[in-house]
Amino acid sequence: TQLLETHKVISGYSPGKTSNSAVALSFALDKTDAAFTYRYTFAAATRFDTIDPEISWQDLSALWRQSAADAPADTSAVPYTQIAVLTDTLPILSTILGQAGPDVIGYATSSEVVDAGWQDVPTLVLIPFDLLVPRLAVLAIDGQKPIENANKFDEATYPFVGTIYGHITTDDPATKSAAETLLATLPTGNRDASRLTVIAMTGVTAMVRLTAAEMDKRGYGWPAAVVGPELASADITAISNEVPFVPGCETDTRMDNLTFCSKPEYMEALSDSGVDIIGLTGNHQNDFGRDDAVTSLDIYEQAGLPVYGGGRNKEEAFAPLYLEHNGNQLAFLGANSYGPTFAWATDDEPGSAEFDLNIMSATIRNIKEQGRAKVVLAELQYQESYDVIPLLDQRQNFNALNRAGADIVTGVQSHVPQAMEFTDGKLILYGLGNLYFDQMWSQTTREGMIVKHTIYNNRHISTQILTTLLYDYGQPQWTTTEENRAILDRVFGASYW
Repeated sequence: TQLLETHKVISGYSPGKTSNSAVALSFALDKTDAAFTYRYTFAAATRFDTIDPEISWQDLSALWRQSAADAPADTSAVPYTQIAVLTDTLPILSTILGQAGPDVIGYATSSEVVDAGWQDVPTLVLIPFDLLVPRLAVLAIDGQKPIENANKFDEATYPFVGTIYGHITTDDPATKSAAETLLATLPTGNRDASRLTVIAMTGVTAMVRLTAAEMDKRGYGWPAAVVGPELASADITAISNEVPFVPGCETDTRMDNLTFCSKPEYMEALSDSGVDIIGLTGNHQNDFGRDDAVTSLDIYEQAGLPVYGGGRNKEEAFAPLYLEHNGNQLAFLGANSYGPTFAWATDDEPGSAEFDLNIMSATIRNIKEQGRAKVVLAELQYQESYDVIPLLDQRQNFNALNRAGADIVTGVQSHVPQAMEFTDGKLILYGLGNLYFDQMWSQTTREGMIVKHTIYNNRHISTQILTTLLYDYGQPQWTTTEENRAILDRVFGASYW
């Protein structure tokens, strides 16, 4: 008889619990003579629309033990008044944090824990890492988030980990051998770095006009000097580049110039951003003609950069890009509803994929039904709006793609940060704003959002939002605390929770 599903064994165990009479195994918190250890990683989290997702280990531990009556009058540093946990995890949480205080509330299911995090009473959620869902914002504990990859997360120093020990409770050689064999098949924890993928995605890139002029003066990698290392730290970095690379392209700084090209040398900015894949849904891909669009595609190919949402013909443009990383099966696809007509690919000419809701929805359904990918990321170059609130039909179409099976839907057309939404627990980002573009003419066009999605064991479990502010017509820099709050207050306030 199989021991039990691993997660049920670990989260639902009781000390001294034996799996069955044939294989004498028990799981306990006592490490004496243990034959097996299981690292049980937890995350501290709260509702997604949290602007400062961080907490110190000292504050978390104190909050666990105290009651609301004992809480300090100033709750600005630690605003939570209660803690939500899975009842089954209380024993191991108590070994990590000590005796639970009266404001620790146990729930029977993880969905109830997540819902508790969204209630009006400020609630801290303590949840096993592998049960995270995108509706929760994961808090950094002393600067560490378990949703990051090894470039940003040090597993050895992360404090929120407990250990459960497996014991063989027989001296019979045959039964003992069977127990050892069974233990060898179990994972050693609920967070396996070899099953985790971080995907960074960005808004508008158009290295033209005044951005191009600054690059010509300051160096081709200049736009990425500040945010590039963070982008490059992801396992997969996707950039929506709206503009073709054209040999002989000349910098034209006129702000009424809307016929765009980038010098091939500007690829350095993408390299410095650690770009792995390119979204080609932009409406400027054919600005310098179809031949130069093909040349730009050749440049991407020579650089080893796969593309999606556009291509050498309609078939390529509509084709999803399939990637597998750490066992996570991913599909990226995109389309352009904005036009203009000459920007769209034809049967034998390059361009972006023309948006057709029926075609894109069917493609997404087929990906899931045929098992081509477990996580689908769809993006749209939609009609432009400079409002934080999406257009009515934009919201309808993005939601339709979500219902068709897309796990994440992203708008890459917007030059300002736009609202967000969860549909059946799946994330919609209506617009991320500018990344590398020269729109310095308003505060909101200077603002941008970089999102980092964590995929674990073929499931989207978390998303982080990093905010930027454009300087010198082409270099995004990280926002200050006050700037970050202003952006996210506006975005979250317009969102559909």
